[in-house]
Amino acid sequence: RKYFHLMAILLFTPITWLDRDMMSLSYAISVSLLLVLEMIRCQLSTEATLLNQFYMVFLDEKDSSAADGGLAVTHIALVVGCALPLWVHQMLEMQGTDELSFTTKWLVSLLPHLGVLVLGVGDSAGAVGGMRLGRHRWPGASSRTFEGSLCMYLSMMFAVLCTCMVIVGSNMEDTLNCLLECSSLLCLLTLIEASTTQIDNLCLPIAGSTIL
Repeated sequence: RKYFHLMAILLFTPITWLDRDMMSLSYAISVSLLLVLEMIRCQLSTEATLLNQFYMVFLDEKDSSAADGGLAVTHIALVVGCALPLWVHQMLEMQGTDELSFTTKWLVSLLPHLGVLVLGVGDSAGAVGGMRLGRHRWPGASSRTFEGSLCMYLSMMFAVLCTCMVIVGSNMEDTLNCLLECSSLLCLLTLIEASTTQIDNLCLPIAGSTIL
């Protein structure tokens, strides 16, 4: 399932960077089509249907009822989670940003990419790191591990560093300021991912957009 998260990076990031309006419309169309497809699948809920068999391979424990004709939401939540920060940015798009500091401008420009950063980069790295290196679980009967959470945090910080270096260039002071501003946000999102029992594809982008 995490391959879909990696595909989100390749599919969504370039278009979001080049044409946010086009990406926003594409997200809306994708969500609409997935909802229609899910309605069809629920109507044909017998396990013998080809569509149902295809879905079962990619569902997790949060979609356990889907095999009995229930609603599967994690795949839709992934697209909505990637789209939500972009939609929020478009609704709250700031005017007259010339008066803002460089760091604040950069944080504003980061918001449209936040969903892909958290779900495409962070969540994928956390899952892979947890499976490969995970030894110590978080308290409270959580399935997440300290090692997986550390991989998630470091991968997001590395992605932010690479992005900031492309935008800022050789100005190390601005680069460090951007990293410091993002570090607390990404740390909070990592802790939320480690502790939540909800659909992280939704709650992480919502929390990140709110905090940012």
